[in-house]
Amino acid sequence: MLPLVDLIMPDEEEATERIREAMSRRHLAIAAGGTETLAAFGLRALSGALARNLKPLLQIDLADIFVAAWNKSGTLRQHLEKSAHSPGKEIFLQLAEHKIVSTHRPHVSLMKDGAEIARVEFEVAIELVLQGAVVRLLEGAIQDVQTGRVKGKATVKCFGAVIVEKEIQRTAIPGTLKIAGTRAASWMPDRPVRRAS
Repeated sequence: MLPLVDLIMPDEEEATERIREAMSRRHLAIAAGGTETLAAFGLRALSGALARNLKPLLQIDLADIFVAAWNKSGTLRQHLEKSAHSPGKEIFLQLAEHKIVSTHRPHVSLMKDGAEIARVEFEVAIELVLQGAVVRLLEGAIQDVQTGRVKGKATVKCFGAVIVEKEIQRTAIPGTLKIAGTRAASWMPDRPVRRAS
């Protein structure tokens, strides 16, 4: 597993300060049932709690991002089909350098007396360039990424303000990145395959 958080997360103190600034700029006063507001929780306390929850929210596995993009690739699907028709035979496929763009919208629910009183949403935008990746196909499914490097950039917004903006320096994919399982890109006979032209 190669989690996004390991590539982009600032330290908790910096994240807390950036969230507090975003809340201040928005003059946060979100009604939360009756006369209470999120501001009543205190900017510092709430921003600290959100920063602590940001790390688990960014436990997005890069393998999941890769698979979501690869499932849309007609060329890769052709190779998966070929693999499906060659049972027991491993196929190693070197992928051309390509860009993957992904957006995620995790949130933190604020609770009072067991009821959600507000929801704080984050917007995570990721742009990755995958270089030199070799995928191993077996029986119509991607099993793992054998090698490769990833670089790119990511931003995280909260309350409409950028709280994390990070260039992801070229990073080698450590060891073998397992893809196999229910989330893996795989060929299915009832799914049409777009032929490359």
